[in-house]
Amino acid sequence: MNNNLVSILVVDDDVNYRNILTDFLNSEGYDIKSVPSAEEAIAVLEKGYFNIIISDLKLQGKSGIELLKIVKSKTDEVEVIILTAYGSIDTAVTALKMGACDYLVKPLSLEELSITVKKLIENINLKNYTAYFKREIFKRFFIGKSKAALKVIDDISVAAKSDLNILITGESGTGKELCANLLHRLSVRRDKPFIIVDSCNLSENLFESELFGHERGSFTGADVLKKGLLEYADKGTLFIDEIGEVSGIIQAKLLRIIDTKSFRRVGSSKNLSIDTRIITATNKNLKKMAEEGRFRGDLFYRINGFTIELPPLRERKEDIPYLVHFFMTKENRIQFSKPISPSAIDKLSNYDWPGNVRELKNVIERAMVLSDGKEEIFPEAIQLEVLCNNSREMINKKTLFDKNPTLKEIEKEYIKYLFSKGLSKSEIAGIIGVSERNLYRKLSIIKQES
Repeated sequence: MNNNLVSILVVDDDVNYRNILTDFLNSEGYDIKSVPSAEEAIAVLEKGYFNIIISDLKLQGKSGIELLKIVKSKTDEVEVIILTAYGSIDTAVTALKMGACDYLVKPLSLEELSITVKKLIENINLKNYTAYFKREIFKRFFIGKSKAALKVIDDISVAAKSDLNILITGESGTGKELCANLLHRLSVRRDKPFIIVDSCNLSENLFESELFGHERGSFTGADVLKKGLLEYADKGTLFIDEIGEVSGIIQAKLLRIIDTKSFRRVGSSKNLSIDTRIITATNKNLKKMAEEGRFRGDLFYRINGFTIELPPLRERKEDIPYLVHFFMTKENRIQFSKPISPSAIDKLSNYDWPGNVRELKNVIERAMVLSDGKEEIFPEAIQLEVLCNNSREMINKKTLFDKNPTLKEIEKEYIKYLFSKGLSKSEIAGIIGVSERNLYRKLSIIKQES
């Protein structure tokens, strides 16, 4: 906040002292207005906004303490400094308890006042910056007012301002990629690239080539030099999704990258320096995997500079109405003005949402289509039975379960079944609780095995 954007109201019935303060603060570059009484200060405040009020304690008419009480009853955004020649501990404690940010005793040095105001402006900037973060998080990503949602909003507001490596945990469908994208957009790296690496869709060799790039002739088919995603993410953010799927060899190389801030292209002996923030995500318990030797413990602690845990939707059902409104209005290209009936909201709230927010989004989009031509969205348009009914039908398939199938085989048959019902890929992804990218990977495996 520039000084000329800071507006200060000086309240003092001693005209000489008031003029001294006004002239000094003007010379510091602040926008200053001064009045002799609390009553005039209140009238001025009704017409305009001030960042800071500097008020004498003893005033003709209402006192500085009474002015402080009135200001704080209307807003917490205005900071108040109390001045007095009659300083006492009791009065200071009273003023601070009522919301004064500081208490200075006359005669005060102008240098002391200058330092106090500058520190206060720093605090105002920090408060405004934090409020901005939380507004952006609420508007763009984590919709809701539940205790769980507010914790995530607080965590993101803290993490975005740091440059630590971030680990995002949570079930499939909770919005880990959206969270990573938001962390980047709210960080100091916002104007630099945000690069996504999907661990599930890449084999070990392909992962290495995509991440590090390769030199021409480094292997069969490497006809040209190729830059890796790490190079493209320089000065920006690299988001590695499903980090728990990465092989031990790649884990070791990632550890070296984080420790040395450098890497080598495949087939090269030259180290390339990078300045990249790494955000990772997983739906697995990496700490437990590290304890069991299935994930490198040293890498776990390097990527886990700050953890953001996204709660499943079933643990914040009070946010469902907010999410429904968001999906029906803010996220649709065509304005959708139909209301949703209370009974439909009840139906949504009584469901456990195994596919989390992604599944809710798909259900609402489907309900909007089914409600075309109707006055509102009724419970009949909310199709939640798909998962439960299909699961029962799967269980009744004796020919499958008599063979003692693996979970992978059951999932394969389930995906085929959902496709046979005419559901879209996005709907199926939501039902089984995976991203669409992961669904495409599963489909390619099913195709290869068929």
